Amino acid sequence: MLAYTHGTWLLLLLLLVAGACARPEIAHTPDPAALGEESTPHAHAHPQARHHHHAHPHAPLKEDEQGTAIPAPILTTDNVGIGETTTASSLAETQSMSDPGSVTDTTSTSTSHSTSTTSTTSPAPLPPAAPEQPEYLKHCFYAEEQLCGHTFDGRAETSEGQGSTVAQSEAQNRGGQGNSQCQCREHPTRPNSWYCCNISQLTMISSCSNISKWTNLHVRNMTVEDMDLSNPIFRSLQSLAVTDGNITRLVNAFPRLSALKCLNISNNNISEIHSRAVKDVPHLEFFGMSNNNLSLVPHRNQNKNITLDISGNMRMLCTPLNEIIYTESINFLNPKHSYCQYNATHTWFQSTDKVSVEQLENRKRCVTNCPVIPNYGSCNCTLENIMIIQDNQSKPQCHVDCSNLGLVELPQRLPDNTFMLNITNNKITSLGDYFHTNPTYHNINRLLADNNQISSIYEFEGTKFIETFQRIYMRNNSLSKIPEYFLNNALMDSGLGRRIYLAGNKLQCDCNSAKTLQNWLKERSSDIPDYMEIRCRNMPQRVIELQEAKLCQSPPDWTDYIYYLIAAEVLLLLALITKVSYDYWVFKTAGYLPWPASKMPKLPCDWLCES
Repeated sequence: MLAYTHGTWLLLLLLLVAGACARPEIAHTPDPAALGEESTPHAHAHPQARHHHHAHPHAPLKEDEQGTAIPAPILTTDNVGIGETTTASSLAETQSMSDPGSVTDTTSTSTSHSTSTTSTTSPAPLPPAAPEQPEYLKHCFYAEEQLCGHTFDGRAETSEGQGSTVAQSEAQNRGGQGNSQCQCREHPTRPNSWYCCNISQLTMISSCSNISKWTNLHVRNMTVEDMDLSNPIFRSLQSLAVTDGNITRLVNAFPRLSALKCLNISNNNISEIHSRAVKDVPHLEFFGMSNNNLSLVPHRNQNKNITLDISGNMRMLCTPLNEIIYTESINFLNPKHSYCQYNATHTWFQSTDKVSVEQLENRKRCVTNCPVIPNYGSCNCTLENIMIIQDNQSKPQCHVDCSNLGLVELPQRLPDNTFMLNITNNKITSLGDYFHTNPTYHNINRLLADNNQISSIYEFEGTKFIETFQRIYMRNNSLSKIPEYFLNNALMDSGLGRRIYLAGNKLQCDCNSAKTLQNWLKERSSDIPDYMEIRCRNMPQRVIELQEAKLCQSPPDWTDYIYYLIAAEVLLLLALITKVSYDYWVFKTAGYLPWPASKMPKLPCDWLCES
């Protein structure tokens, strides 16, 4: 009989073990009574840990044929818990085989042990800390996206008889003191920081308790037609983020003297914001409105520098935005890839194109950095011909007009990206080393320097300007020479359409001008269109009219007659030889000497010859 009883218990235990191995993926809802008071504060402290317990619950107890409670297998992802549960089951099996009367005690011990194992299970790790934020985001709060999970609304799976306890725990976490409408929770690591998810009306936020103590709030996925900014729930906030939702309009304005420092309404398809929405927010430092359908930026407190993000608003208008840039101190986030609509009027048609905020900011810098020259006056700076954006960014063209000021030298500094410099009708005598050493001169593409007293353009040699220029106007100056050698290299590529205008300059003309310069000007007639009007200062002629035959003649010199002297000497020598030969012939035939020889006195050598 005893053997039969032992065999029965062994068979039951084998069946239980086989059932546990056959269904390892089934997870059961925990018994709230088994969890005790130990797990409750832990769940309040870490909402993510609460989800962890829901995902890995204890199994309910089963009853055998004799009414004895036997623990079902426990499934958990905690390796430690698995090992401890397996050990407890093995221990229960061993004790039951040796003593049937101890089954109930063993079962109670196993249940208690598994309960303590689950209640001490470590919570799921929190999301990794975000990288250090830039200065303009130091007061901004953003909740992690994974916090808005599928169990956020508190409708997690629960077993029968346990729903009231779980719902009560969820309500306490929401801060609503049992109010099921509250859809907000406190952030697990940031004090006084709350996040709300899937909001369809503001009462889902306003129904929460202790709203006046909230400092930071992040609302994800709000779907409303109008969002009322005057609602008291926003009164005490320093950071408000309403992102990734579907909102049509922001109506009314924040309360006066709001403490808000960071406001982000990105990714909501917002098409309209009340013009005075943030007018009375004196401490606002960051205003993010990217990826909406906005065409205007609302008025801001002008006594405070703020960072503004308008990227992704493809309906933003340039004209009002340009007024803001000129009148207020705003730091635009990512201005190179933030665009506005610019109305470009052309000769035959009118179109609307995109212009980057970077170009609008450069337009402001072009005006604010315009040269003011003491004792002479101020230059006039304009950003002409805004470059329309297609695929590539183009530099704006800042035109600096310093003409008719009576300047005697070039301005010390120009605005960045100065494309054209006009210094006509001044008294400038030298270009100096500005084009070599001054970086604000490196982007000049057109130089207008007519009607000055500039005596040389050799200062252009080796500069970036001479490599990239499009137009040089040097008419009616005091140039004495034209440096063909480096201008020839600059004008080598005629496809760039470069032009140099030199009419009215009076050069020092010489034989080299007639031989070399004249031919060079003819070859470069397309690059120097007014070459016919370049004149000589030392003769009343144009360079193109010089005649080499006249200019290249040398003054009279005695060396020019040397050939005549040589010819005369040769003739005299021939005449002398002929005379001597004739006299010798007469002496031989007639026996008398020539008349000159007979009249000559006798020399001492004659007596010697006679004797």
